[in-house]
Amino acid sequence: MGVAYRADIDGLRAIAVLLVVFNHLGWAWFSGGYIGVDIFFVISGYLITSILTKELTEQRFSIAHFYKKRVLRLAPAFFTVLVTVSVLAWQVMLPDELIKYAQSALYGTFLMANLHMQNEVGDYFSQSVETIPLLHLWSLGVEEQFYIFWPLILAMLFKAHLRRGLWAVILAGILASLYYAQQQLQINAHKAYYSMPVRAFELLLGALIVFLPKIKLPQRLLHVLVSVCLIIIAVIATCFDQHTPFPGLMALLPCIATASMIYLGQFTESHNPFLNHVVSLWMGKISYPLYLWHWPVIVFAGFYLLPNTLVTQLGILVMTVLLAWLTYRYIEQPTKRFAHVVPWRVIGMGFMLPALSIVSSAKVVEHYAGFPERFSHTIHAQLEALNSFAHRLRAQCIGYPSAAQFSSAEICRLGVDKAEVDFILIGDSHANSATGMFDLWANDAGLRGYDVTQSSTLYLPQVERLARNGSNWTINTAFKSRNDAITMHLSQQHYPMVVLTGYYHAYLGHTLKLQDGVYEQRQEILYQGLKRAITHAERASDQVVLLLDVPELNHISADCQMRAEILQRDMACTFSKANEAQVAAEFEQILIRLKSDFPDLKLIDPKDILCKADLCQSSVDGVPIYRHKDDDHLSFQGSQAVGLAYLEKFGNPLQ
Repeated sequence: MGVAYRADIDGLRAIAVLLVVFNHLGWAWFSGGYIGVDIFFVISGYLITSILTKELTEQRFSIAHFYKKRVLRLAPAFFTVLVTVSVLAWQVMLPDELIKYAQSALYGTFLMANLHMQNEVGDYFSQSVETIPLLHLWSLGVEEQFYIFWPLILAMLFKAHLRRGLWAVILAGILASLYYAQQQLQINAHKAYYSMPVRAFELLLGALIVFLPKIKLPQRLLHVLVSVCLIIIAVIATCFDQHTPFPGLMALLPCIATASMIYLGQFTESHNPFLNHVVSLWMGKISYPLYLWHWPVIVFAGFYLLPNTLVTQLGILVMTVLLAWLTYRYIEQPTKRFAHVVPWRVIGMGFMLPALSIVSSAKVVEHYAGFPERFSHTIHAQLEALNSFAHRLRAQCIGYPSAAQFSSAEICRLGVDKAEVDFILIGDSHANSATGMFDLWANDAGLRGYDVTQSSTLYLPQVERLARNGSNWTINTAFKSRNDAITMHLSQQHYPMVVLTGYYHAYLGHTLKLQDGVYEQRQEILYQGLKRAITHAERASDQVVLLLDVPELNHISADCQMRAEILQRDMACTFSKANEAQVAAEFEQILIRLKSDFPDLKLIDPKDILCKADLCQSSVDGVPIYRHKDDDHLSFQGSQAVGLAYLEKFGNPLQ
């Protein structure tokens, strides 16, 4: 006999999986929908501990039997999804992507996806995860790693006749895990997100319910308390976002609300309209395959260049639910007949055999370098352009050798090889990514340039840059050190031309802060900093040039044109500037003021080549111009393509 079925837990499962799906679809009202995973952890901790406790009490617990049931529960749907996703990956993934996918499949199969994502991916909320189909398997890794130890710990405690004190042991484990989680959030929040020891307190909270004394309350009060917990979860799912320090103390809120509902549900036949609705119960039953399918469907919608519109998102939702139901009905349900098969056969045939097949396939993919022959020469040429990262090609010219020092002009030469340096290029990683066009223009004009760049360092004298670290803001000391060094350099040198550029829009957004000890508004701080920068540049040169930035990609990827050719689809791969309209308008006001302050200031605007009205292109003459998996940096070859198009249309801006 197993643990009695509880409809309210299926309702909780439905809420959990839908929160995750809605969050991953990008629906703004569910910015904290990632707490659905934490709800799952609490549910899982409760159910597994209930089952283990019952079996241990009845002295029929077997570790082999336990893992057999885990295989029957997880493996059928897991390998169904994995095989399907692998077939799609073969069709559309580029060689390097296929190799990385194979590695993620390997780690995911052996329940270590969280460790892989922790080391290879990092920030769970970054844009780069949108091309990783198996990212979501990290939660299975956390759960199953926990279940390597938990059954053994419970069995030992039962054997030592410590059942009555189990609640204290579990509580101590919760506090220890929570303390560790808070520590890890301060050290590296991105890695902490995937960590089993960090997440252990969530599963242990579920386990604790099993050993709490049962206090009976009036039915009406029970129903009210369950409703209050649901409201708390709804508020958290709406108010939390990617900047919320998580997990750790903040994760206690949804976890305690979930644990409370599970605890209270032991004493009432809840008729909560959300938990016990027929749709919730159905969704709860298919929640596991629904979770497995939803993220690969979202990722491959991007690979297949489907527009990120509400219609597409609703289509993804419908497809995910359909696939989940088919998996539940025709894969999961039929495998229940193997419940009476001996453990070694279930584990061998249900897990080891398909796992070895995944291992073999992954190693073949690695050995043959992702099978590049699947794609044409044109595709490889475009891929080369996408991967021509200026910060690698000119690694000794960006932030090298230190913030307070520059590489020599001999190493960081742009254009022709001659004695005199005609211009210096100053700025951040966007300045570095513009070196392709400046190299081309300088060669055309017979000039020699010198690039002095550093990531995250727009030249803003007497300004400090702060970046968000969890809920805190920390000062980027290298920002001021580099800019002080630039100011000193300009005071000691004279160049015919000084070129300034950078990622201006970032300084008008909310991901970083500026402070100068005088002004409060970010627009004013940026304006005053640029004014000081141009003043220093004018004193050190005959001509100051301000290169404006390229538009940020919006709703399409840098490799859109290449993907369209792989899929043999005729797509324009254009995008709108509408998403940055506000900061563009703010920066335009700053430019107007700067032009008034410095009448001789020369502006070069790549958007004159890339955009017509509000619509911009992501490639020039068949060359994708942005960096692979990036939405605001030009690649080196892309920068050259923009420079050549500008040269042909407007002439050389350096002459």
